[in-house]
Amino acid sequence: MLVESFSKRVFYFHAANYDQIKFLEPSLQMNFLKRILEIIFPNHCLYCQQIISAEGLLCSCCWQKLQFITEPKCNICSNPFEFLISENLTCAACLKRRPAYDKAIVIFHYNEIIKKIISDLKYRDKTYIAKKLANFLINKAKKEIDEADFIIAVPLHKKRLRHRKFNQSLIIIQFMLKNISKRKFYPDFLLRIKNTTPQVALSKKQRQKNLTDAFIIKPKYREIVKNKNFLLIDDVITTGATLENCAKILKKSGAKKVVVLTIAKTVFN
Repeated sequence: MLVESFSKRVFYFHAANYDQIKFLEPSLQMNFLKRILEIIFPNHCLYCQQIISAEGLLCSCCWQKLQFITEPKCNICSNPFEFLISENLTCAACLKRRPAYDKAIVIFHYNEIIKKIISDLKYRDKTYIAKKLANFLINKAKKEIDEADFIIAVPLHKKRLRHRKFNQSLIIIQFMLKNISKRKFYPDFLLRIKNTTPQVALSKKQRQKNLTDAFIIKPKYREIVKNKNFLLIDDVITTGATLENCAKILKKSGAKKVVVLTIAKTVFN
C-alpha cells in the first residue's frame, strides 16, 4: 500500500509539465518544486504519524496534549508551582540546596509525547527531529543565546557514543548555530571520562557518587572559561544531577554564568 502510494506521487511529479514553469521567477520555481516535494515526501506528526503541514511538529490533536512549562515556576530550576502566585519565586529544593547553574530554561513537561519524540531522535536515528527542537530552543531563549559566550552540550561517554552513534544534544546545537549569529562549534568542550550508570534508579546519594569525577573540561579549553557565560544544552532534565555536575565544573574553573537549556523536564511534585 505504501509502495503504491509512493509510486503514484512519483508519477504525478514526473507528469508535471516543466515547460509551464520554466519561465517563472526563480523564487516561484523553487516554491513550485518545494510543493511537489511536499506531495512526494509529506511531513508527518512526530507522535501519531498523521500527515501535517510541511513545517509542523505535531498534528493539532497531539499538539493539544503537550504540556508547556509555564509560570508560575521556580526562577532557578523552572519546576512549576502547583499554586498561583503573582511572580516567580525560588522553590524549596533550590532554597535548601542552590544548584551550581544560575538558571534552567525548559520548554515542556516530559510526558509520553515528548518522550517518544526524544526517543526517536536518540535511538532511531531520526536526526531531522533535532532541527525542529532547535527552533523551539532558539525561540525560548533568545536573550540567553545572545548573552552566551559558549554554547556547549552535555557530553556522552565514548562507549555510549559508539553505541548510539551521535550525541543528540550536539546535533541540536549544530542546527541552532545555523540560525543564530556565527559562533565557533565546540563539540568536545566538556568530556565524560566515566561511563556512569543511568541516574533514574539511584538515590540522591548514589547519584552524586555515580557522577563524581565523571566530567572534565578538555585541557585546551580550561584557560578560556574564566568570566565567560555558558549555555549548557541537554535534551531532558530528569534528576538534574548530570547538569549540576557539568555546571559545577564550569563554575569551579571560573565561569561567570551557566544557564541550562533543555527540551523537557521530569516534574516532581
